[in-house]
Amino acid sequence: MNMKNLLLCSLLSSFSLVGCIGEPLDGDLEGDGAIDAVEAVGEGAEAIIGPGGEEGGGTITRNVSLSCELTYPSLFNVSAEIKNNSFYPVPDHAKITLTVTHYYGSPGPYTRTFYGPLAKGAKKIVPLSHPGALDAYGCTARATWVDD
Repeated sequence: MNMKNLLLCSLLSSFSLVGCIGEPLDGDLEGDGAIDAVEAVGEGAEAIIGPGGEEGGGTITRNVSLSCELTYPSLFNVSAEIKNNSFYPVPDHAKITLTVTHYYGSPGPYTRTFYGPLAKGAKKIVPLSHPGALDAYGCTARATWVDD
């Protein structure tokens, strides 16, 4: 297939919802064997409809960023407040990973995992009791799960 055809097809499809079919131009193919190869690839590509083939099954892995903020309920107690600002509610089988960074780099980033659920807009308070928790200055949280 000619590179100009691919670029034009890509450009047109990005501006509108027009599907492109890669049809070779007359000068693009050298023999009849190449035409058969193009047709065979086209037939195979049409058979795959979705992530699970014609049945439409398959799994989707979701990775969702959650907001995380350090809070101090009392002078020597540090907690991470995780809030679900995402579009998806976090199910109970989702793995939530919390990573806390510290001043002076000691200890290294502290990572803790636990499981959901966490509804949209809901908050979860996670007390930090690891060594060096008072030197914490930031945190990130992420939820990961598989939808069937």
